[in-house]
Amino acid sequence: MNIACANPGCQSELKYLRGGRLFLMEREPSVADRFSVGTSKRTVTMRRYFWLCESCAQTYLIRRWTEAGIELVLRHPMKSIPASSAVQAHDWVLPGLVG
Repeated sequence: MNIACANPGCQSELKYLRGGRLFLMEREPSVADRFSVGTSKRTVTMRRYFWLCESCAQTYLIRRWTEAGIELVLRHPMKSIPASSAVQAHDWVLPGLVG
């Protein structure tokens, strides 16, 4: 099974986890699921990993996962900060981001 970049416009295949970013996403419930009242049906939270290749991870973030698919958004440009106050990349973790 080949795992490809989550960006539909990219054809990169996952070969090594050191390149790119892996996101653990929860699928947002559909409108019908959110507004079903009085049903005894249990809500199941679906989780899935999505991978963005190194090139796409520099440009995009995965905002959310819905029935229609994933929503990619442009990363905000990093503001330049003095080197003395720079934070090392391994000192922080984004929610839903693995690695």
